[in-house]
This record gives sequence, structure tokens and C-alpha cells, in this order.
Amino acid sequence: MPLRRHRKGFTLIELLVVIAIIAILIGLLLPAVQKVREAAARMTSQNNVKQLGIAVHSHNDTIGYIPCQWDDNRGGKLASQHFWLLPFIEQEAIYKAGMAWTGSAYPHDTGVVATAVIKPFISTLDGSTPGSVVYGYWAISNYAANHGVFGQPNVSWNPKRKLEQIKDGTSNTVLFAEKMGQCGGNGSLWAHGTWNWPWMSTWAINVTPLPPQPVVDVPACDPTRVQSLSSGGCVVGLCDGSVRIVSPSITATTWVNACYPNDGQPLGSDW
Repeated sequence: MPLRRHRKGFTLIELLVVIAIIAILIGLLLPAVQKVREAAARMTSQNNVKQLGIAVHSHNDTIGYIPCQWDDNRGGKLASQHFWLLPFIEQEAIYKAGMAWTGSAYPHDTGVVATAVIKPFISTLDGSTPGSVVYGYWAISNYAANHGVFGQPNVSWNPKRKLEQIKDGTSNTVLFAEKMGQCGGNGSLWAHGTWNWPWMSTWAINVTPLPPQPVVDVPACDPTRVQSLSSGGCVVGLCDGSVRIVSPSITATTWVNACYPNDGQPLGSDW
């Protein structure tokens, strides 16, 4: 009776074929996985912006106006719009620490405020600031405030504007937009102030009337503008609390008109 030969394993060629198939499958799956992760991160960013928009409405209803870009003098304190929103995004402990600070009129002078990493201020789409802290001290916000609304360009940092005073319509006016945490040689620092605006989490449309930058690296980032944090576009929050994604191809004219609340200019078809 002839003996049967038993195979002890794969041949080298078979192993190479299996490895090649696995490599091909990984190559096909990775882009899909990355797209899913980016879509999930974009959704989180949209939810953060919406939460900030709701907080602005709550501030408007409770205090009587939206937060100022910088200033206020409430309790003798001068601070950024992000600071004044803290009680409305369940960050009262940080807010109270800043208001209790007696070393100066600036809450950001206490490290408790300046270094506080606030989750609703952070987008996971931004890889420019590992740990969400720039230069080892100041915490960032990826959601910059529109000086055209929170301030009054060339007039005041503290106009105490009411939402009902936005004549162009709250659904047509930008409130927040995404910005890289570390940008060029500057940072988008939510507690920073005294109107050193390239270091603040804001953009001044009267200074740089340019639309959001497409995805860029840190050296190419312009701190006077906002940025798209993903290839899909820049997540922005509007004054009515809604959220949309602005295309990288939007014209400067349409962007400027969307940033000014009372210029009476209609938005272009690219909005």
C-alpha cells in the first residue's frame, strides 16, 4: 500500500501570495478607514460649534447681549469672548477661578484659566498642537470668534451687541469658524487678550478680508485667517446656532459679506 505524503506547510510562493493579498486589502481599506475617521471628527467639530452657538444665545438671553470680543468689566474683569462663555458650556469652575483672581483685572493671568484645555474648544481634526497646549502654557481653541460680530471693527472691542441687532439675519452671519491651534509663529489662544489679536482665538475681517485657508501645515498657516481643518472645507457656526461647512472655493466677497452683520450685502451663490 503506497504511503501518502502529508504537506507540512505553505510553500514560499504561497506565503508571498498571501502577504501580497493582505497588503492589497490593507491598501484598499486604509483610505476608507481614514475617511470614516475624518467624517466622525468633522461631526464632533460641528457639534462643538453648535454648542458654542447655543452658549452665545444663552449669554444673550441671560446677560442681555452676546459676549464682547475683549473687555466687559463684569466684576472688574477684562477677558475674551471664550471666557465669558464658560458658564454656558458647563465650565463654571474655570470661570469662577478667573473671576476670583485678585492679582489683576485679567483672568488669564492665573494659570488655572490660561492653561485650561476646554473640550468644546478643541477639534481632533487639528494636529498642529499635540496636547492642545501651545508653547507649554496657553491652551488653544480651534473655534475662532468673528470680530465683525463679537466686536465692532475700527470702533470697539465691546459693543455689547444683541442678536436681534443683526440686520443681515442671524442665518446669514458667521459667528465662529475653525482655526488651527498653532498657526505660523502664533497660536489661537482662547484666554489671551489685551487685543493682541494674532494670538487670540479670533479673526478680524476688517484687517484681512480673505476666506478660510484650505488645509495647510503650520508654517504656511496665516494667523489673520481661519482655516479648513479637513479637505471637505471649514466648519463655521452661524448666529442662529446652525452649522455649515464653507467650501475652500468660496470667494473673498461672499466671505466678507457673511462676516459683517449689518452691511446689507447679499451672499453670493457660492455660499
